[in-house]
Amino acid sequence: MATTNPMIDGNEVGEKRCRIIMDVNIRIIKITPGSVRDHFIPDETGKGLSWEWAERQNRLLLALLQDEESLDELLIGITRDELEMRLEIGSRQYRSDDELFERVYSEMGRGDALYFQEAKDEGLLDENLELVDKAFIIDWKHAEIEDICVIKLDEDQTIKD
Repeated sequence: MATTNPMIDGNEVGEKRCRIIMDVNIRIIKITPGSVRDHFIPDETGKGLSWEWAERQNRLLLALLQDEESLDELLIGITRDELEMRLEIGSRQYRSDDELFERVYSEMGRGDALYFQEAKDEGLLDENLELVDKAFIIDWKHAEIEDICVIKLDEDQTIKD
């Protein structure tokens, strides 16, 4: 028996929402010469990115791992962004991590804090977090659905992310 899509027919009879709770593991990879070797290919001038650039990002990653609140916030954000990308949700809004990372790098040594602050001020923070972003690998293959339940549409207003 063929089913019809009520949105196409104009015969919608109602709407329900299911909440899916799933667990995914996220591996965090230390930034080492081996883990980022592809980023150090020489450019036309024969000079590639310096290892100092990667070391600075590794120090930021290690500082982030010490800041549990910021780390949790980042993990939620990257997991949501990647899931929305996989589901091809077109209405997603850009999420800025500038404030999150500012909390972290402001607690680092003076040189690192100044470097990241200047990158932020110049609109180049994302480019200087490239290796940090790549250090988080979500294991979607082994994701587990923990619970599925039907919720009332108005319940969603009271549930915080």
